[in-house]
Amino acid sequence: MIEHHLIQPLSSTWWIGLLSSIIVISFLLIFYKKKEVVKKAQFLIFLGFSFIIAFLISNSIGIYKGTWNIQDNLPLHLCRISFIISIIVLFTRKQWMYEWVLFLAIPSGLHSMLTPELTKGVSDWFYFEYYLVHAGLIFVPLFLTIVMGMKTRVDAWWKTLLRVQIPVVLIMPFNFLIDSNYMFLKAKPLVDNPLLIGEWPTYIIFLELIMVVHVFIIYKLATK
Repeated sequence: MIEHHLIQPLSSTWWIGLLSSIIVISFLLIFYKKKEVVKKAQFLIFLGFSFIIAFLISNSIGIYKGTWNIQDNLPLHLCRISFIISIIVLFTRKQWMYEWVLFLAIPSGLHSMLTPELTKGVSDWFYFEYYLVHAGLIFVPLFLTIVMGMKTRVDAWWKTLLRVQIPVVLIMPFNFLIDSNYMFLKAKPLVDNPLLIGEWPTYIIFLELIMVVHVFIIYKLATK
């Protein structure tokens, strides 16, 4: 398996990644808020293809260097699943996918940027790609909500919580089958996060409870 690399919180690298992401997200939301619908739609298509290209580049680098393996590089972490859904929703605006990225991608992206753990290797590209993906997880639902005017349904928050259990149930045994740690369901992340309480499987139970709180807070904010 590929050795994971931590970006230490409050380090210069951490600040550069976090502040750059905030600036770019804020600028794009403000810039496109007043643009005509056609320009907004064109930007979403451009963004979708950009995400696809980034995904292909990352996997191509791993294959070229001989580091690509099924234990580390399948898109089965929650952030990667949400990233793929983000790409699809940029083209389709499918309602349940929008609700998935609204409720799950935002907290996933935020926590990943606050406690970064690079899982594909260390290089300038993988550093850039890490923040592109996780800032994108925050940006896409914000753009669809603030700029495109999409709204969540009343029952969406608990239905989304049920949907996310599907990959949990499928990926947990898959991890033990191939000795991987997708969605961190086999072992805790290396990051020092106060929300990671206890050892396996206790921390998973607490993360599920914390996820419920996150999702409900976002739901209340989105429906105010």
